[in-house]
Amino acid sequence: MFIGHKIENPQTVCLYIDPQLEEFSSEIGIPEHGKKLHLNESIRMYLKEKVPTLNPNIVKVMMGTMVIATITLVGGHHSSKVEAASNNQASTQTTHTVANGETLYGIAKQYNLTVSQVKHLNHLTGDMIYPGQTLVISEAKPPQKTATYTVTRGDTLYSIANSYNMSVDQIKQLNNLTSNTIHVGQTLQVIGTAPQTTQIQGNTYTVQPGDSLYSIAQRANTTVDQIMKNNNLTSSMLYVGQKLQLGTTAKAPQQNVASATYTVKAGDTLYGISRTYNISVTELKSINNLATDTLSIGQVLNVSGTAQAEQGTQNREQVLQDLVNDSYNFVGIPYLWGGTTTAGFDCSGFVSFMHARHGIDIPRTTSAGYYTMGSPVSKSNLQQGDLVFFAVNDTGRISHVGFYVGNNKFISATSSKGIDVVSMDNTYWSKYYVGAKRVY
Repeated sequence: MFIGHKIENPQTVCLYIDPQLEEFSSEIGIPEHGKKLHLNESIRMYLKEKVPTLNPNIVKVMMGTMVIATITLVGGHHSSKVEAASNNQASTQTTHTVANGETLYGIAKQYNLTVSQVKHLNHLTGDMIYPGQTLVISEAKPPQKTATYTVTRGDTLYSIANSYNMSVDQIKQLNNLTSNTIHVGQTLQVIGTAPQTTQIQGNTYTVQPGDSLYSIAQRANTTVDQIMKNNNLTSSMLYVGQKLQLGTTAKAPQQNVASATYTVKAGDTLYGISRTYNISVTELKSINNLATDTLSIGQVLNVSGTAQAEQGTQNREQVLQDLVNDSYNFVGIPYLWGGTTTAGFDCSGFVSFMHARHGIDIPRTTSAGYYTMGSPVSKSNLQQGDLVFFAVNDTGRISHVGFYVGNNKFISATSSKGIDVVSMDNTYWSKYYVGAKRVY
């Protein structure tokens, strides 16, 4: 089947296929004495016979100078054992070879690990992985130390989980929570050591595990915008060991607003206002005799509790920035009608999944159902995390939804490419665009 090979590097080898073979491009098996010989098996047999000392991850099948197929060898074509240095006992090392469409999140979940653990095992500083890459997977579960955490203003399940290197699902399971709603003063069971909460002194800071721009700004008595400006950051993504220049902008003082009022602004939602004033949406609707979630600009609402508007705004922006940045980790996951997991998503299922993953307690519904929520946003005022809607099948009937991610682009679960990032000016999608809503 193969007439020769060329070694590009220790991980990549080119195999040259016999040009006299028929149907090589139409199917992955080649007829041989009435049997189908799988292409992968043919490759492994050739490598074992011709280059037994080579253990590549990627094989390029060539016809002359043309690449006709690229094959990822999961686990290579050799099995290996790792000698334990402490007692000279052999122990099998578990590895995983990245396939097309896989993400760190999906791989970590498959092996019951966190993304941070997988990154630590493989000395990764970012979330980027590539097909054919071999990742070390730990078989032993890390020691678990249970502790408690008391919810403070601005916390979400996602931010708490991130601080303790846990998932939102782990916290909910540990605390028997049925929703993502938490309240100030609530005590939660967590696994691990409490994150650093001491005030940051000085004008520089080195990022630690569990840090976010919001938590650093809180402890340094500055703002997220100030830190991003000082360090020329274009996103909220940080990495452990990164050095940040800190500002000294003082936070807005807390205001006592018991029995006060609030005037609705563009982009406001009942959920966002209720979080700012530390009351539930139900309570807010009750004290204002509201029968629906619809608000109008200039509407005056009765509120109660203590508000810190800047903190609430920053927290919302931070959550949505994290959501948008995280959404890129799922690009390429296939479309699945009704899907709400990494096995496959439909458009509303992906929206629901990302909301829940980042602690936003909004019910799972259809794209048309999401269009009835929140406040309308013009195309010129779109912000990261806003929902954008399309009427593909029938004019005026909402049939598709996605997240606006900035730079005139949106991300959504498409039936053709799965999770995909597309320009708002795309020739196909732009003609079906209906509008946008800010639901958080």
